[in-house]
Amino acid sequence: MRNTLRLAAVGAALAAASFATSASAAATATATATAEILSSLTLTADSALDFGLIAPNTGGTVTVNADNTVSQTGALISTGTRAPAGFTVTGTNGASVVVTLPSAPVDLTRVSGTETMSLGGFNTNPVGAFQLSPTTGQGTFSVGGTLTVGANQVAGVYSGTFAVSVEYQ
Repeated sequence: MRNTLRLAAVGAALAAASFATSASAAATATATATAEILSSLTLTADSALDFGLIAPNTGGTVTVNADNTVSQTGALISTGTRAPAGFTVTGTNGASVVVTLPSAPVDLTRVSGTETMSLGGFNTNPVGAFQLSPTTGQGTFSVGGTLTVGANQVAGVYSGTFAVSVEYQ
């Protein structure tokens, strides 16, 4: 009888081991894959960066910041309408975007001339990434910069362009 109990115990242990082995030898699970396609971004320049009227007694700089504050250095007189450039970006409702500004100064060239002034120190408002409207997918931002005016800057209208880009954050 003892041998029968031992054989029964060994048989039960082997059966349990075989079930445990087969249960852990393979397992299957499924996962979900998702993707969201964002709308293409469009960027529109709504207004130009305007430094107003400048009378240079000596060289200096005029800064029109993206937050619409204005400052100057040197013996310059800066008057008139001064305003940052304005932009509208349209994309996916509620998405975050970030603005990329020029990393190097650009030249403004005198219309009908060859004389230049340097525009650099670009800044944005808002600063960093910002969220597009959750209902319209639009957002606006401003870009300012610093114009370097020479001591003997030739009179005239100066113009130039600078590139601004936006991308999803």
